[in-house]
Amino acid sequence: MSVTELYSKYTRVWIPDPEDVWKSAEIIKDYKEGDPVLNLKLEDETTLEYSIGPKDNPLPFLRNPDILVGENDLTALSYLHEPAVLHNLKVRFLESNHIYTYCGIVLVAINPYEQLQIYGEEVINAYTGQNMGDMDPHIFAVAEEAYKQMARDEKNQSIIVSGESGAGKTVSAKYAMRFFATVGGSANDTNVEEKVLASSPIMEAIGNAKTTRNDNSSRFGKYIQIGFDRRYYIIGANMRTYLLEKSRVVFQAEDERNYHIFYQLCASSSLSEFKDLSLTSAEDFTYTSLGENIFIEGVNDAEDLVKTREALTMLGVKEIHQMSIFKIIASILHLGNVGIMSERDGESCHINRDDTHLHNFCRLLGIEQEQMEHWLCRRKLVTTSETYVKNMSHAQAVNARDALAKHIYAHLFDWIVEHINKALHTSTKQHSFIGHVFKLEQEEYMKEQIPWTLIDFYDNQPCIDLIEAKLGILDLLDEECKVPKGTDQNWAQKLYSKHSNSGHFEKPRMSNRSFIVVHFADKVEYQCDGFLEKNRDTVYEEQINILKASQFQLVADLFHDGKDSGPLSATSKSSKINVRPAKPVPKGHNREHRKSVGTQFRNSLHLLMETLNATTPHYVRCIKPNDYKESFVWTYPDFFSRYRVLMTRKDMTIGDKKQVCKNLLETLIKDPDKFQFGKTKIFFRAGQVAYLEKLRADKFRFACIKIQKTVRGWLQRVRYRKIRKSAITLQRYGRGYLARRYAEMLRLTRAALICQKQYRMVRVRQEYLRIRRAVITIQAFARGMFIRRLYQEFLLHHKAMIIQKTVRGWLVRKKYLHARNAAIVIQCFYRRVRAKRQLKQLKIAARSAEHFKNLNVGMENKIVQLQKKMDNQHKTQNEQLNVTNTALGSEVTKLQKELETLRIRQTAGTQVTSLQEELEKLRVELQEAHAQRKQIEEEFSNEKQGLEQVRKDAQITSQGSDASPKETRLQVELDEERQRYQNLVKEYSRLEQRYENLQEDLSSMKVTKAVADRASENNSSNELQEGYNLLLNQLKAANEELDVRKEEVLMLKTQIVNSTRQSENINHIVSLKTSPPLSRHFINLTFTVYTHLYYSVACLDVFRLLEAQLQTKSRQHKDELEALHTQIELLKDSLEKKQEMLDHFSTLSPEALVEFSVQQEITRLTNENLLEKNEKKLKKQLRIYMKKVQELEVSQATRSSRPELTRQVTVQRKDKDFEGMLEYYKEDEALLVKSLITDMKPNVLSATVPCLPAYILFMCIRHADYINDDQKVHSLLTTTINAIKKVLKVDDFEMTSFWLANTSRLLHCLKQYSGDEAFMMQNIAKQNEHCLKNFDLAEYRQVLSDLSIQIYQQLVRIAEGIMQPMIVSAMLESESIPSLAGVKPMGYRNRSSSLDCESGGPAGYTLQALVKQLGQFYTIMADHGLDPEISQQVVRQLFYSINAVTLNNLLLRKDVCSWSTGMQLRYNISQLEEWLRGKNLHQSGAVATMEPVIQAAQLLQVKKKTSQDAEAICSLCTALSLQQIVKILNLYTPLNEFEERVTVSFIRDIQNRLQDRIENNQLLVDTKYTFPVLFPYTPSVLSLESIHIPASLSLDFLTRV
Repeated sequence: MSVTELYSKYTRVWIPDPEDVWKSAEIIKDYKEGDPVLNLKLEDETTLEYSIGPKDNPLPFLRNPDILVGENDLTALSYLHEPAVLHNLKVRFLESNHIYTYCGIVLVAINPYEQLQIYGEEVINAYTGQNMGDMDPHIFAVAEEAYKQMARDEKNQSIIVSGESGAGKTVSAKYAMRFFATVGGSANDTNVEEKVLASSPIMEAIGNAKTTRNDNSSRFGKYIQIGFDRRYYIIGANMRTYLLEKSRVVFQAEDERNYHIFYQLCASSSLSEFKDLSLTSAEDFTYTSLGENIFIEGVNDAEDLVKTREALTMLGVKEIHQMSIFKIIASILHLGNVGIMSERDGESCHINRDDTHLHNFCRLLGIEQEQMEHWLCRRKLVTTSETYVKNMSHAQAVNARDALAKHIYAHLFDWIVEHINKALHTSTKQHSFIGHVFKLEQEEYMKEQIPWTLIDFYDNQPCIDLIEAKLGILDLLDEECKVPKGTDQNWAQKLYSKHSNSGHFEKPRMSNRSFIVVHFADKVEYQCDGFLEKNRDTVYEEQINILKASQFQLVADLFHDGKDSGPLSATSKSSKINVRPAKPVPKGHNREHRKSVGTQFRNSLHLLMETLNATTPHYVRCIKPNDYKESFVWTYPDFFSRYRVLMTRKDMTIGDKKQVCKNLLETLIKDPDKFQFGKTKIFFRAGQVAYLEKLRADKFRFACIKIQKTVRGWLQRVRYRKIRKSAITLQRYGRGYLARRYAEMLRLTRAALICQKQYRMVRVRQEYLRIRRAVITIQAFARGMFIRRLYQEFLLHHKAMIIQKTVRGWLVRKKYLHARNAAIVIQCFYRRVRAKRQLKQLKIAARSAEHFKNLNVGMENKIVQLQKKMDNQHKTQNEQLNVTNTALGSEVTKLQKELETLRIRQTAGTQVTSLQEELEKLRVELQEAHAQRKQIEEEFSNEKQGLEQVRKDAQITSQGSDASPKETRLQVELDEERQRYQNLVKEYSRLEQRYENLQEDLSSMKVTKAVADRASENNSSNELQEGYNLLLNQLKAANEELDVRKEEVLMLKTQIVNSTRQSENINHIVSLKTSPPLSRHFINLTFTVYTHLYYSVACLDVFRLLEAQLQTKSRQHKDELEALHTQIELLKDSLEKKQEMLDHFSTLSPEALVEFSVQQEITRLTNENLLEKNEKKLKKQLRIYMKKVQELEVSQATRSSRPELTRQVTVQRKDKDFEGMLEYYKEDEALLVKSLITDMKPNVLSATVPCLPAYILFMCIRHADYINDDQKVHSLLTTTINAIKKVLKVDDFEMTSFWLANTSRLLHCLKQYSGDEAFMMQNIAKQNEHCLKNFDLAEYRQVLSDLSIQIYQQLVRIAEGIMQPMIVSAMLESESIPSLAGVKPMGYRNRSSSLDCESGGPAGYTLQALVKQLGQFYTIMADHGLDPEISQQVVRQLFYSINAVTLNNLLLRKDVCSWSTGMQLRYNISQLEEWLRGKNLHQSGAVATMEPVIQAAQLLQVKKKTSQDAEAICSLCTALSLQQIVKILNLYTPLNEFEERVTVSFIRDIQNRLQDRIENNQLLVDTKYTFPVLFPYTPSVLSLESIHIPASLSLDFLTRV
């Protein structure tokens, strides 16, 4: 391609600018090779003649097409030079607010210097599992790529974060660690990931400081190693530091600070625990005030210290050690304020004895003040024969003091790092995150079979050898430090003489105290002054020895075991030397003291390089590419879609797209070296894509001109037709106007005539009506006068008749009373005569006492017989019980002897005790969970009833209208309450899962057989003893009740005898008295007779009642005796079972024995919980039933009923038809559960009644309720629930849907047949007859409800897991509208090496596949008989997941934020809505969950230019947050150069309009959110007796009842 073709008219270029560095311009005249100037037009429309010279001013850089500006990968740019890179980063950072950009496999991060909301947990979830090239650039994408490569290749990985100070290295490393802590959380409860994150605030406090470029600059090199196990959980970490900047402890430049920990302690000095440190403001200390600015804007040092202390506590640093650390840090501050006074001679110095800072320094470190005062101003020189103590000058003492401060801080820093590593350490075999491999572009060339030549890269090894090789710069520096009189100038001269011939070393022309190193990037000049002193880092051994003798253990430990790192000082000049006699030969110095700073640097660098190189099986050299820029890659389909406008019609007829692309390129680009064809891709050299874009733009420009010509002609024709049509219209309207005026005149004339006629008629009619009203008034008054006169006459006649009626009645009543009094007198005399005769007869009968005695003889005999009978029965019962007690006692004794024998023969274990304690803890947690759940259930039921009542009232008052705000608020509160309850259910499920995990751990342990046998035998003996005591208590209560009844019989007998004697005495007294007058004698006689009759009747009633009570008690005694016999039989059976269990224990292995014991304990705890809950209800029901039985028996006894009726009712019940109950034996329960649950396959019941297992289980429960067997009901329900949970441990959508349907149906059956009127309203009469009679299973209904919620959540989780990989491809990437294939934005090539895809693009899912999967889900749920309401909620949740995943990917991918994607997305959503309507699910609320992504699609399609567009967007996007709207607008990518990007001013207009909106600031949608599920009550229309059980289920052991 020639220069003329590239630098043609309309081409845009970059020209240098002194202010803006680079400025954009457009060529306005074609450039011909050899022209001296280039005619340009700037962006402000000014013209410029740009001079072109072969050497001075070459042709300017070409500007990339607008379609490439803002790319998230710099390698995708057609022209990759300085202005293109800077402009692309500027567009992304300033206009789109994107701080991350790819450059191949390197992530470029720009520090925004503010906190961005792009690092939340929802963002981590969005990047988890994604490929590096599929999402927007992010630190999480790099971390995920390394994490996947570690898991896939099982090789150690590393992430190297580099950059200048203030670039954000520390923050980037922190976010990468947060990603690993979230994705690779620890597998146990050690919280390693939290400890890894907790190390950051500690290291920032002791290793970070404020500099002129960064407020939180790390002043040390840090290498963190995170360990993962085989399941890729974080199991440990390790930290290594390099070259801490110790000089910052004693010196800071202007506007800089010391390490943060010093200022944190000073800011918290007022706290009580820090009073002992004697600290004040940081301005009062030398080491913290040298920078003259102790504050950082927006940073609270006191709050940061609290975070630091919390982090230390989390990492296991005890409080006492924390205070020791703070004391050492405070002592360094006091050491810096120690005043050193110079003597007059200038060669010695001293310290005041009353120096408070020296006193505080020694007190805080626990050392002797006098020794430290002495050796701070002196030093010791040791020779072979003598030891000298030499005074130091003021400058030397100050340097020694500062060196000591640096030394103390460095050792404390190392100690803290060491303890952090101990807290993060693990001994498990692990993968480490310590490898990083750079892969070249040639790998892709080889895969595409492109011919390429190996490139020779620049090698920087000679420069490295110059610095650190033998006799290199650092080696000569160490050698000069060992020379007694070495100086910086001597070192410089050695460098000049040794390396003057090196190509990487230069000597400055005007200086003899500096040198220049030619590095890879540029030349760097170094000044030699101070190099030797800094390299020595002198610390005197005498001061270290004082610190080793500290009374504080931590201070002494810091400097023991060879940890002193500073070299001892060499000899120097002195005027005054004190000579002391030589003592024993001095100890040799530790080699660590001899290490210089250069040696430490070299060793640390070598260690780091060895660690990094060990992460990969081969090495990658440091390279510099040649001048050929990285090529641009296109796939054949993408190239065909974008550049098909340049093809001819003949080319379009060829079916092979690859051949079409070859023909086109060979026609357009003559030089074959500018492109290469691969198997699936086309590779271009730099500039070729821009050339193709220019040809494409020219083609579009020509097409636009032709379209404009045609459209303008059409517009003129339309305008002419419009004018002609307007003239005709004006004529028509004018003529019509004249005609309407004439018609209006005719209409007004006719109206006037009608008005006159009507007015005259009204006047005449009013006169007529006035006369008529006057005549009617006269008639009314006359007729009223005549009527009133007639009424007065009628009134007088009526009053006369009333007077006559009253007089006549009085006369008749007077005559009647006279006759009645005469009749009464006659009756009295006649009755008196009859009474006298009866009195004589009664006196004769009363004298005969034998009759009365005969009556009492039979009753006494009956009482005596009954008493004897009761005594005999009591005696027989006591004998039987004594025999039973003797037998049971012997059996208990035998079992206890066997237990003692087993205890002697076996030994106890130690691990069962710990397991039992863990079991007790879990039991307590389970009880607390039960109590909390019960409380919440009560609150939930109360609120539910209140809300249901409110809802009913609202429906009655406002039918057909919208819901009121109050009802909406109540509904929201109900949903929130339901959500909280379901979260508790989920937590309860988690506790159960944890319990199962502990049970599995128990099974893996080896416990001795004797402990399990002992535990089981103890349980057996305890249960036997409890049953025996219960039997004795019941027998004792029966005996006491029998004694009470005997006493009542004797009392009644005494009352009968006393009443007989009293009646005889009364009769005798009456006979001895004289006869009174007639009336008195009659009254006494009547009283006597009535009294005697009363006592006779009362005695008969008492005898009958007594006989009925005796019969009742006799029957009760028989029933109790039978119950006792039954219990004895049960205890015998229990003893036999226990004996079988003991025999079974002897055959089990230790592992099986522990598992069986734990299972028995779980069953027992469950039984105890349920029995405790149902005990009160059962006792209350038993009392009611016993009372009813007693009343019935008494009433039957008083009516002399026949006892055969009870037996007749029983016989008739056996003859009834099938009542919808199934009977089974207790031993067949395991087979029943196995057949219906464990081994059940959903496809077996495809042709039967839906939810058949639920119906069969309920019919078995009905029979257990019918026979009043509570243990059977409890055992069946508990076993069923546990079996369902066990079956659902495998994630299978069909199986989960099947058991969700059956569990909910069993729950509905328990409600429908519970007997509660609220659930019986829709039952038929036959169904009401099938209600449960004896048990209230409300507790089990709640358990089944919780289980249904768990199954529902599992079903949704499985469905979301199946759909997760399909959503993005189906909703955003598949081409459901083929016509949009040519208008999609330019594609991005994958930068990830996680996928090795040989095809041209990723093999994605289509929308049809997603809809088909949804259809399969819905069909499976419908086939299994799941309630439609539950199916609708599942579909709603799945549509929410589709919305969340689609919107999150849309917000994180620039390549899909375009107009064509919006059109495609809206079409896909319409297809989903059509599917909902086809399945009659449009009322399920699923469409409402898709509203955010619908509005996002509309946002991509609407205009985005004017303020009216901004207003429309604000009113349209109500379901999107402000952050989401701005993010989509920033990511919006034009389809071609004729479409403009969204301007920054437009985005700010949107932000200003929506700044008052109250919303969540979260950018991404929470993909883990779950709507609260509601299980509506749905009664079954099937009657239980109509259900048929197929023979294929093999349930022959069930009996129809």
